[in-house]
Amino acid sequence: MNKKFAILIIFAILALTYFFFSREPEIIYVQEDEDSTFIIVRNFPITAWGKIYWWENHKNLIKEKYKLPRVDADGNYYVSILDGSGGFKKFTEANLYSFSFEHTDLYCFDEIKSDDRCIEKSFLMLISNGMKNKTDYFIEGRYITK
Repeated sequence: MNKKFAILIIFAILALTYFFFSREPEIIYVQEDEDSTFIIVRNFPITAWGKIYWWENHKNLIKEKYKLPRVDADGNYYVSILDGSGGFKKFTEANLYSFSFEHTDLYCFDEIKSDDRCIEKSFLMLISNGMKNKTDYFIEGRYITK
């Protein structure tokens, strides 16, 4: 019985490891406003290290494909990465007043010409490139500078 239980535990650990570390993040929407870039993703890494690693390895690809983020005259840029795993939601009248009975906090993209143009506002990571050409990451309530 103990041998079967140990094999089951090992299998569960391997399955969870595969699930958390092999899933490839997917960019589902990108938009820029006058101040910052918004990137909506699915399957984003769960650890702070994984999030920073993903950005460092994909920022040039994002720059090439989307021509973003645009850098201002002082060399600064701001990127917000939001969770799009829940998919886009319908825009409702209640959202005009920043309140909804269905969703507590939505971020809507006016460029999307569909009723399904809002996502629940769930920031995964904020990135800024500022003073001394250092990159600041704001993840889960703390700043990390690289």
